[in-house]
Amino acid sequence: MKIIEGIKNLWKWKSIIWNDRWWDSYFLFKILKFKLEQMEENFRERGIHVSAEKEADKMKICVLLLDRLIKDEYDENVFKHHYEKWGEPEFSSSEINDELSQLHITHKNVITEEDEKQERKEFRILCKKPYKMEKQDVEYLFKLLSKNILTWWD
Repeated sequence: MKIIEGIKNLWKWKSIIWNDRWWDSYFLFKILKFKLEQMEENFRERGIHVSAEKEADKMKICVLLLDRLIKDEYDENVFKHHYEKWGEPEFSSSEINDELSQLHITHKNVITEEDEKQERKEFRILCKKPYKMEKQDVEYLFKLLSKNILTWWD
């Protein structure tokens, strides 16, 4: 029976393991998400203790947080309204000399010098938000894991 269970596990995990790489958190999050999805499903379908459904709900929150971390859309979410207001950034460059170029970033809705100052000010404020949001998701994920993981057995 253990051999059959092992073969089933190998088959389930094949694409996760095949695509695993060592170089960043994305791959760790993929592995953790897959494991928690498996546990959540089993707690919901086969859980025998009284709070199995409640524990599965906590696992689901972790899976949703991992989904957000894997998708890594923090920049897009933060800057969406900024670009709706000012227009998508357009990039150009001009040569300063043989070795240096200057990058120019413009937005179609930035018309006056006052607009440019306001857009820059808003942009600088927004630049810190994606990291804060991502960090908040990581902290919440590991707080949930730390608080609950030792009780996730059936």
